[in-house]
Amino acid sequence: MLTFSYNTLRILARTVPLCPKPDAVGLKNIPKDGPIIYVYNHMTRRGEPLYLGVVAPKSPNIKFLAETTIATMKYLPTLRENIEDAFFSQRFQKIVKRIPWAKLCYSGLIDYLARYIVAQTTRIGSIIVDVYEHSTEEEKLEKHRTNKQALEECIESLENNVPLAIAPSGGKTYETLEKPVYSTIVPTLASMFYRQGKIVKIVPSIIKERPVINRKTYLPYIADRIFFYKAIRWLMNLFKIKSYKKPCLTVEFLPPLTFENAQPSKYEKVEFVKNLQQLIYDTLKEK
Repeated sequence: MLTFSYNTLRILARTVPLCPKPDAVGLKNIPKDGPIIYVYNHMTRRGEPLYLGVVAPKSPNIKFLAETTIATMKYLPTLRENIEDAFFSQRFQKIVKRIPWAKLCYSGLIDYLARYIVAQTTRIGSIIVDVYEHSTEEEKLEKHRTNKQALEECIESLENNVPLAIAPSGGKTYETLEKPVYSTIVPTLASMFYRQGKIVKIVPSIIKERPVINRKTYLPYIADRIFFYKAIRWLMNLFKIKSYKKPCLTVEFLPPLTFENAQPSKYEKVEFVKNLQQLIYDTLKEK
């Protein structure tokens, strides 16, 4: 299966109009050296890591934390369902599954896309984490082993000044959640390095989608990257034939934060993550 290296994937995303292309805001806020953690928000839980990788400094390559559902074959059925819901409406899925030959082709396409995502995630060297609640002891032990290894890989990356990229909410970024998730890996890593006399720079990286990228808005985002389409829209605007609101995708890098606490309590780490998520959400609300 053809997959791409980190740099090749980045170049393709910047040059080939197959996905929305983001603009960078606040690049000067990214430290030039030392251990860095990019903390980004989830809007759709789909393309945010790609957008961040495209606009962030190309060297060194960023290490992304990836959930087991997109990085291991074990969760292929779950990934297949997520892909179906992301690309196709429920109505389309019902129609295509009624036709035997169409169902066969459709199933093959979904399976290929799922396997490709797993292979590509592995190719770029993502750090695999397990964020799910498991019921059996065996699954809990496997989760512990996976996350222990992930922590070791995070430490190794930061020691070598390889940036990490983490979505601290573990899901979409909302103003409120009934059961909010406060993953404390960011302050945990920062405090571990602080005990060694090193300061980890935490860079809030806010992905803004205007409008939100989904099945309905994806094509306008792609079309806006094509010169001929943009020229036609400009002429229509100029002669007031039809107004055109340009879709806008940006990644805004805020000034870096630090967590300088050698022995933090769980409460202190959770409060730091809460404030970080609130900062991200407040920035998202800004026009």
